[in-house]
Amino acid sequence: MTANTLRTADFIDLYLGENYSEIKGLIGADSFLVPVPDNLSGDVSKLKNECINRHRETGRNEFSCFYDDRLYRATVSHDLMGRTDLVLRQTPASIRPFSDIPLNTALRRSVQQPGATGLFLIAGKMASGKTTTASSILQHRIKTTGDLGVAIEDPAETLLQGRHGNGRCIQLEVQENEGYASATRKAYRMGASAFLLGEIRDGATAHEVLKASLSMFVVSTIHASSIQEALERYVMFCEEISPAARSNIASTLYVIAHQTMRIRAADNIRQVDIAGFNLRDTSVAPTIKAKIAAGHFDLRDQFNNINYDFKD
Repeated sequence: MTANTLRTADFIDLYLGENYSEIKGLIGADSFLVPVPDNLSGDVSKLKNECINRHRETGRNEFSCFYDDRLYRATVSHDLMGRTDLVLRQTPASIRPFSDIPLNTALRRSVQQPGATGLFLIAGKMASGKTTTASSILQHRIKTTGDLGVAIEDPAETLLQGRHGNGRCIQLEVQENEGYASATRKAYRMGASAFLLGEIRDGATAHEVLKASLSMFVVSTIHASSIQEALERYVMFCEEISPAARSNIASTLYVIAHQTMRIRAADNIRQVDIAGFNLRDTSVAPTIKAKIAAGHFDLRDQFNNINYDFKD
């Protein structure tokens, strides 16, 4: 069935400029990147105008925008001729059920462990669905524990605000004049036990993720092509602020996972795969911790022989 509104269409991105309007990953399209279909062009034009007005009013080049009950992440840039270009990412209409996230049994148990603290880090390429997975994990953690969770993003890409089972989530969007440090201080004062801290893409964000994971359950994402690269990038970012960060990272990194998305060419149906490891509830945990602290991030030997011992 062909969607006639953006709200009901399933796609990844919109690329919009003065003389082009294209859509990427539209389910049912005959190619991955195609011109916006006529039946969606009216909605796209309205959304574009709304985002341009928001950009002019706020001066922000990255922000979230609601349109017709859907949330979009907008990135605004200007080309060499001074023309405005927009990339708009459609966020899911709802949080994906945890049961639909392809995690192995060990990782599912890791999310549900009573009293668990530390970082659940999800790595992957751009547009592989990392934030979708992260939001589902935080939601399930809140449901399981009945505690308060706080989602801190820049800009917001999820719809986590509200009650989840016996728990609740409060969402904060990082403002350009405050940064993650100010937003996390607010979250600490709220008494949250679980955080979602948006994508780790600089030293300041990595430092806040590391500090939070010392005492609470934290889920975050990072752009990387493998688990080893994710470790290397996370350490590199943390060491921009704290040169001796490796020992704290070794102690607080709880789970590390790598996510990929396969797209069926015929109809753009998307299939997610996740490979990951709990670095704490295993007999090889001391070896993993020692290697990370020493700056050795190739853990394939440990992962190949991993077994788990969860304390219920």
